[in-house]
Amino acid sequence: MGGMRSFAIRGGLAAVALATLLFLWFFTAQWCSALVDRVYTAPMTVVQSTPFGWNGTYLQFGSAIPGLVGLQGLNRGELLTGAHLLELTGPGPDYKQAATLEINANDQLILVAGGRSFVLASRAGTIPGDEKPIPAFAAEPGDTASVSLERSLLGWPAPFTWAMTYLSGPPTTWLRHLYYRLSWKKASGARLNMVWRCEQGYEAINGWHNFGFAELIRVEIQPAPPSQPGNQ
Repeated sequence: MGGMRSFAIRGGLAAVALATLLFLWFFTAQWCSALVDRVYTAPMTVVQSTPFGWNGTYLQFGSAIPGLVGLQGLNRGELLTGAHLLELTGPGPDYKQAATLEINANDQLILVAGGRSFVLASRAGTIPGDEKPIPAFAAEPGDTASVSLERSLLGWPAPFTWAMTYLSGPPTTWLRHLYYRLSWKKASGARLNMVWRCEQGYEAINGWHNFGFAELIRVEIQPAPPSQPGNQ
């Protein structure tokens, strides 16, 4: 009898410990995911970096599908098609403008952030937009540019309210982040690094799908080295 009681007590303590760990994990999983993201994010695809579009509101990488806005095919089993649309709005809750773009007298697209400017690209015709062609810009001679799409290695459980109150379709049960990383190096040695982040949700039938728009969470402009003056 004493052995059974001891076994029951140990089993009860183990169940309480497991429940406590699950409770803590549920409320810290997003923090753990973000911590891992600082070290590593899983690559998904390389996005065409040049030429790209700028319509005065968002940057467009890749050609749009007529009649459809933005990226298509993020659900399970589908290929990524369409345009990657990235605005210059910073993260919430303020959603302040993190950078600005302007076209100078030489038809160059200039990015300004943190008191510094960077000559991003030069005018190069148009590319297909979702409704009509939009102005296009291409890398200048000697530039090296890349845009990649990456995702969180770890997801986290969606809030109970999301999982239990979705009436329009299957409940969203998991969340993760997507990251766009733009790297641009001028022939002068000047560098630009930008990172956007958006949230994806997972539901059992269609897989992963986007929530909202990508927020610009990092802009870094490094001027040309002193040994190569004359360029931004």
